Formats: sequence, C-alpha cells, structure tokens
Amino acid sequence: MKLDDVTARCLILLAATVLTSCATPKVTVQAPDVMLTGVQVKDIGLSGQKFLLEFSVSNPNPFPLPVKSIRYNLRLDDQKFAGGETQSDFVVSSRGGGKFAIGVELDLLQSVSQLASLLKGGMRETIAYELHGSLSVDIPFSRPVPFASSGVIRVRSGSAQVLTEAL
Repeated sequence: MKLDDVTARCLILLAATVLTSCATPKVTVQAPDVMLTGVQVKDIGLSGQKFLLEFSVSNPNPFPLPVKSIRYNLRLDDQKFAGGETQSDFVVSSRGGGKFAIGVELDLLQSVSQLASLLKGGMRETIAYELHGSLSVDIPFSRPVPFASSGVIRVRSGSAQVLTEAL
C-alpha cells in the first residue's frame, strides 16, 4: 500500500504536532496572593536609606511553590518607591502561606523626593500601596507567576524606627 504525497505530509505534520505538544507540556500555576505587610527603615544616612520590605505569600495551588527569584514594583501613595529583581530560595507549601523580606537601598537623590512626597502635610497614619510583580518558580516548564495587590499600610512610630503594617 502506497501513500500519496498529500497523505504522507499530513501524517508527518500530525506526528510532529503530537510530539511537539508532548515535548513542551505547560504547567499551570495559579497566582499566589502576595501582600506587603511591613516596611522598616533600617538606616538613614547622607548617602542613602536602607529599608526592609516584608511580605506575606499564600499559595492556592495543590503543590508547593519553590521560589527562586522575585521581580517586584512597589508604589507608595502613587509614587514609585522600589522595584527590581532579587534571587530567593524558599518554598511556599501547597495551599499554605509564608513570609519573605527584601532589602532595598535607595540613593539620596532618589529617596529625598519620594520621602518628601510621602510625608507631605506631616506624618500620616496610613499610606496606600500598590504591588505588582512575579515569582519565578523552580517547576519545569512553568513561566513566572504574576501577582498584584493593593491596600493601605498603617504607620506607627517606634523607638528609632518607623514601622508599617498592613491593615
């Protein structure tokens, strides 16, 4: 039995399609809930400021999320505050939660205008925030998992630090 050229090409195309779809399976990862839970002023100097951003993460997936890097952009009171990508090494348990922190250094020129904008009109009790980013997870064939949240953080003053916490 001989196949004509059209039938042979169709069979080759079908086989290539099946093999390609098997070779690159797609892993669907539901977006985790990531929220800003605190901002600590760690150091203020003439050369710049150091902050510690604290986050909580909740995993809705039925499997653990091994996080290897975090890309984020944080806005406080409609002003860009911090952003970037940082390497990480933690696992959020399946249908569980966890916490992580990111150290941020701002140079004096960058932070003066941001801090002045945040403190305009005196020290406020609350500041609105917007957080966007993605988690790169160590799961074969998965893409970075996006996250976004917004809310209000309450400002408290304590000894030598200003602390904030999510309401």
